[in-house]
Amino acid sequence: MNRTQMTTLILWLVAIDMAPAQKWINPSFDAHRLDYRTLGYPDVTEIEADNSPITALLTATNGRVYGATSGKTASFLFLYDRGINKVRPLGRIADARGVYHALAQDSDGTLLIGGGLNMLAPVPLTREFPGGFRAIEKQLWIDVAATHTNYPGGHLYRYDPAKGDAGTRMPGEPCPLEDLGIPVGGDSIYAIAMDANSRHLYGISYPNALFFAWDITKNKCDIIGPVVERRIYSGPERAWRSVPRALHVAPDGRVYTSGDDGRIVFFDIASKKLVRTAMQIPGEYYEAWNYNGYPVLEQWATDAKGNLFGTTSDGYLFQIDVGQGRIANLGKPRLSRRVRAMALGQDERLYMICGELQEMCKLISYDPAGQEGFRDWGVLAVDRSPYYARRAYQFDAMTAGIDGTMFIGESDRRACLFLFLPGGKGFDGGFNPANPR
Repeated sequence: MNRTQMTTLILWLVAIDMAPAQKWINPSFDAHRLDYRTLGYPDVTEIEADNSPITALLTATNGRVYGATSGKTASFLFLYDRGINKVRPLGRIADARGVYHALAQDSDGTLLIGGGLNMLAPVPLTREFPGGFRAIEKQLWIDVAATHTNYPGGHLYRYDPAKGDAGTRMPGEPCPLEDLGIPVGGDSIYAIAMDANSRHLYGISYPNALFFAWDITKNKCDIIGPVVERRIYSGPERAWRSVPRALHVAPDGRVYTSGDDGRIVFFDIASKKLVRTAMQIPGEYYEAWNYNGYPVLEQWATDAKGNLFGTTSDGYLFQIDVGQGRIANLGKPRLSRRVRAMALGQDERLYMICGELQEMCKLISYDPAGQEGFRDWGVLAVDRSPYYARRAYQFDAMTAGIDGTMFIGESDRRACLFLFLPGGKGFDGGFNPANPR
């Protein structure tokens, strides 16, 4: 054996010895049930880094999954096409730099997109300022409000899949959109929900937390008022003003979210007012302290029986019975704060992405009907080596596909769309601790 062959052999043996230490494959479920797709064809149509973090996902009635990104300079719309098993970019969303949980579908099949600034962008915080009573909170508001200085406001756009899905667009090309206008001047659109029956779109703005109702038929917007009035900074991230980021439209037309002190509030369509209830979402409360803080609502999900579930910025899962005025705290899936995303799977489990900013997110499920309770599926790591591999850390969106696939939107600077296949009811992941890989 010559020197070159010996060197090759040694490197090969070292690689074999080091491979188990890499722990790329998640031992909590069958590895083939997790994969990812780049946001376009690499170096050709792919949405570039820093503009690719996925911050909104929606499964449309046509079976396709649509997503929107937030970035340093632009926001992009894309779709996952099951026919080709790829993501196709649909173009730049006008002048928006972010679409933060603001995708909805109208009764005519078109998509409604709420634009704004990039909510994931760091907020420059003032280091030195005068002291005094609640000086930090006052300065935080100045710094947060400064991010929207001279900003005209986020636009609401309409996208028609029947016309726009036909072709892939190259980087920088605009998405074909109809601009419906600005619902709240000076603010980004933070969350939206559609009442397809009445064709009303409801939303919350940021940073002023204004609740608005948009009559799609008349193209007329009414600003109802602030959904939260106190300015606190306990989440969903510490440098953000605490504003609820999800809305639920009930069958009777009421629109539910959370408000001051973590109380459930709803928009009454008859009086056109926000009504505060006695129901309080679970979280960390410090009533005895000289402290203004409370959790806000992160996501809503409903099952086939009409049961309504919610999550909070403190990382709790709860079930709510609005008719009886009761909330059941189902627990906290992870020690750290935040449920970053949630969707109901076809196996009737609730799937959640849990973890704070700059912390490795984990996939956790909850079985409302069974004895399983919470299940920790671990971190999202894909290993298709030697072809490709990826271990992801940050996620901010999730939706369930029509075939049961869970689509999870990565929100790091060079983001991908992750696909998790849970399996049918009773699926246990196939992991056998007595026979590890």
